[in-house]
Amino acid sequence: MITKTKKPIKKIIGAKTKAALEKQIKAEAKNHWYQISEIKFFEYDPRPYQVLLRFGKGVRK
Repeated sequence: MITKTKKPIKKIIGAKTKAALEKQIKAEAKNHWYQISEIKFFEYDPRPYQVLLRFGKGVRK
């Protein structure tokens, strides 16, 4: 029996602006990390913009 392994997930939490986060997402896409969540904003956090990425050949839509 062949079992399917889960693809790793990574969280980017180091962005102070939405533009900086989008730049990081583009850089990670070159390494096959793709966005799987919406960009989230937490106003109480010193680096408020966060997003989840998944490793693989792309994200199913």
